[in-house]
Amino acid sequence: MSCDYFSERVQEAMPITSMSIEDPVRKYYPVVRGDTLNVSYKFTNTGKYPLIIRDVQAGCACITTDDYDRPIKPNKSAYLNFEYDSSKNIGYVEHYILIIANIRDTLTNEVKFSTNVVPDPLVIRDYEQIYQSKKEKYGIKELVDGKAKLMYSVPEENK
Repeated sequence: MSCDYFSERVQEAMPITSMSIEDPVRKYYPVVRGDTLNVSYKFTNTGKYPLIIRDVQAGCACITTDDYDRPIKPNKSAYLNFEYDSSKNIGYVEHYILIIANIRDTLTNEVKFSTNVVPDPLVIRDYEQIYQSKKEKYGIKELVDGKAKLMYSVPEENK
């Protein structure tokens, strides 16, 4: 099925209206990995008929939305609320959310937000933790601790 077929069926089923979204492209301050970011978009029905949002498709499973299944009367506004879970991302992220409704032209509208997901400074291992894990992994008896010599171990595969 083509997009034209879908568009024609939607236009037959409900009258076409229009909508505007306040601030559809956003950039947020960094978030710590594992935190959630709540994003809310205000949209207004700028047409003559009720606006019916049929579907909201986030570009990532890390974004959830609240209930959006309600008609919006002409010249009235409503909000779409999203929750972004940053636990599976690190670094710069940019997410798109597609809104499918009975609106003019494309039948879709898109919002976008971006942020930078940073690691939690409380869980970043310092050099002592790194050396301790290597000591345990390779069976090193002692590390330099005020002594002039370094005890080390050669991994078994290199012997």
